[in-house]
Amino acid sequence: MKFATAAARHQRILALLRDSGEIRASSLARELAVTPMTVWRDLRSIGEQGLLRRVRGGALPAASGAGEPDFEAKATTAGKAKARIAEAAVREFVREGDVIALEGGTTVAALVDALPENRISVITNSLPVALRIRQQRPSLPVRVVGGWVSAISGNTTGPGALKEARKDRVSACFLSATGWDPAHGPMDPNPLEIEMKRAFAECAGQVVLLMDSRKFTTTSTSVMIHPRRLCAVVTDSMPPRTVVAQLRSAGVRLVVAARD
Repeated sequence: MKFATAAARHQRILALLRDSGEIRASSLARELAVTPMTVWRDLRSIGEQGLLRRVRGGALPAASGAGEPDFEAKATTAGKAKARIAEAAVREFVREGDVIALEGGTTVAALVDALPENRISVITNSLPVALRIRQQRPSLPVRVVGGWVSAISGNTTGPGALKEARKDRVSACFLSATGWDPAHGPMDPNPLEIEMKRAFAECAGQVVLLMDSRKFTTTSTSVMIHPRRLCAVVTDSMPPRTVVAQLRSAGVRLVVAARD
């Protein structure tokens, strides 16, 4: 099978690495039906994202603590804060009859438990989010955007997913981020995931970022979206002053979820 796009090859490489713990460049060239030079370009690109570690002849998983944690690892972190953020976001930005887009971050996944049980529709590129809707809100119509499935996050990415994500107009899209840059705003480690988040934002009446407050003091690899593209940031406690000033300058509403 030939993987014609870089996005498809990168997802396959990460899946093979996750399954075997080590990959060889020579076997990758045969597996992907590409030249050795293309393999090395792919490994370099994925390595620059912090998602693998290049070694002589191939690649190993990223060192512990580096790169992008998988969905299950992130889902158990700051659970109470994520629940408060979700409740505030639904209260402020979801109305009866809305079509909303949910990308695949765990803070966004927490939104599912706070959604009404009917009279809204959901579009997502996340298999974990879709499964959570099926379990927690089975009456809600949900459409999963097709594409290549990430072995790390369970999210679909790639050209097909981007094209499908841009089909429909949605009332609001809800995004998450891994960190925050004091000069540039929300950040993420994976360019393929970033493309999907931007595609959802292009088609949304409101773009709402959900972030627990820990993340305002960390950074990641790439800028996800400019703060001016956001209509609101929902978090669990007041961000640092520099972030508050940055949001105010960009005209972004800040919603701090009330504590129990």
